[in-house]
Amino acid sequence: MAKYQYNALKGNKQIVKGEVEAENYREAREKIRQLGFVPTKVYIEYGADNQFVSGYESNEIPATNEKIKFLSLQEKITFTSELEVLLTAGIPILEALHSLEENVNNQKLKVVCKTLRECIMSGKTFAQALKECFYETFGAVYIALVFAGESSGDLEATLGRILVLLRKQDKIKGHIISASIYPCVLLSIMFGVLVLFTKVIFPAFYGVIQSFGGQIPLSSMILISICQFVGNFWWLLLIGIVAFVYALVTCFKNSEIKRKWDEFILKVPKVSDFIRYINLSNFITVLYISYEAGVPLLSGLELANKTVGNSVIKRQVSNSVVYAKNGKSLTEAFEVSGVLPSALKTMVATGEKSGSLGKMLHDAADVIDKKVEMTLDTLTKLFEPTVIVIMGVGVLFILIAFYQLYFGMLGSLF
Repeated sequence: MAKYQYNALKGNKQIVKGEVEAENYREAREKIRQLGFVPTKVYIEYGADNQFVSGYESNEIPATNEKIKFLSLQEKITFTSELEVLLTAGIPILEALHSLEENVNNQKLKVVCKTLRECIMSGKTFAQALKECFYETFGAVYIALVFAGESSGDLEATLGRILVLLRKQDKIKGHIISASIYPCVLLSIMFGVLVLFTKVIFPAFYGVIQSFGGQIPLSSMILISICQFVGNFWWLLLIGIVAFVYALVTCFKNSEIKRKWDEFILKVPKVSDFIRYINLSNFITVLYISYEAGVPLLSGLELANKTVGNSVIKRQVSNSVVYAKNGKSLTEAFEVSGVLPSALKTMVATGEKSGSLGKMLHDAADVIDKKVEMTLDTLTKLFEPTVIVIMGVGVLFILIAFYQLYFGMLGSLF
């Protein structure tokens, strides 16, 4: 049994050192965890032959050429938050990545940490490693912010700000999913009622009417025919849906079609407010994070513009960048381009005049977030009655078909 030295994190704040006896490296890490610590470095100082052996033993993650091209929003949050905690505790980036690799349960994150650690050990910075190995995975904005934080020597604080952005995006995503649950449940109920009537109830009436030479009502025939077609040719319907989605995605890759759609969606009442605020939320937040990380204002504007999805709003932001490059203040650039609502322009102007632009950008981001929640709540309140009306029309059509079929059956009997 060997003696393993360790550095570990206690309470996510304090670094402690100690020694445990274990049969192997894995058992040593497990004993350290049982002590309530998060191991960041485990090594053997002296082996059985009294020779110095110091270093990492990491055979838990086999060498792999696997390329991680996608991480979910939740996986990015886990990676960023864990890394931010370790760096804030004063642990060097290599040890932090090693600790994260050993302690995280997600296999993709293990691969990411191992790859980044190997890349850094070859002489690259953390930002360079992210750019070279995982540019598509983390995106230009994430990597640029990390680069700014690393350059300013304040990486852990920058990761904390990035974490705010990721959690904000996750919160908005959660709101949208929650708002979609109720309408989906209603539509599922309507679909279940439709299947019940067309597969069980209607065929029973249909058989009676046919046997007595009666005539099937048109509405009933339409419903039965639709369900029979779906039942027999579901594969054709599936191919049609896939083809439609593919055609839609292809169309939106065309800049002119996307521009026209973006212009149209900004003219739809209530929906336009949501689209505008959700784009501005990411824009203002990234502008604030980049400004606090020490990125030049013009570069911050260009970086924030990459988070804007709507081409109309993106063009307005691009105009702001042009005006700012031509010597105008940020307030004047926003005023001419018209990208920000008047209340936010006032906040930015106040920040520029008082020298507290960072704080004002932070406050503006909070205001936008509240606007996003309000508009989403309004859309939900409008969407739910719309779905109920559509469901009511569908159920009404089924009932009409049922009563016509019922009276048709009675007519054929008497």
